[in-house]
Amino acid sequence: MRQPVPEGKELHVTRWGVFPVYESWTWPGMEGKPLEVEIYARAEQVRLYLGDQLIGEKPVTRAERFTANFRVPYAPGELKAVAIVGGKPIAESVLRTVGDPVRVRLTADRTALLANGQDLSFVTVQAVDAEGLPHPNTDYKISFQITGPGTIAGVGNADMMSEEPYQGTSRKLFHGRALAIVRSSRTAGAITLTASAEGLRDGVVHLMTR
Repeated sequence: MRQPVPEGKELHVTRWGVFPVYESWTWPGMEGKPLEVEIYARAEQVRLYLGDQLIGEKPVTRAERFTANFRVPYAPGELKAVAIVGGKPIAESVLRTVGDPVRVRLTADRTALLANGQDLSFVTVQAVDAEGLPHPNTDYKISFQITGPGTIAGVGNADMMSEEPYQGTSRKLFHGRALAIVRSSRTAGAITLTASAEGLRDGVVHLMTR
């Protein structure tokens, strides 16, 4: 959905810019205010539901550039978009309001590396609630520790305004996410990456180099 514009301000999109859109239905403080929900689907129509209530149905053909927009008063819960072809549902996508973050979660794209001093594992860092749902609005500062035959090659968070260095042992979350890159050494063995933030339980991921 489109990022709400702060009260009293205007958002101007430049000729080469796009409106900020996030896959989130967690907007505390916006209760009852209309939000712009943008749906992309290769179908004939899409239906949008907030909980059990049908918000509306719109076409998403090539003429609409496969996009539909709805104005929805924000209320915590479940927002569901259903793609329709021939009058029948063919796919759906659901966004849920998440609870308070309770822990850090680490997800490695690879857990088995070569011990050649060059192999990399890209580890996604997220703050998640008690049900394991990623919280999209957090900016916790995450501190990293690594043990075993590996090093932290870099850290990042996709925030174009950030002045934090790409090399280091800490990084703030941006919209609830960050990235840590682990590099193997020339010694085989087990690597453990731990991520911690004040007020959250640590996240841990285990890698193995051979």
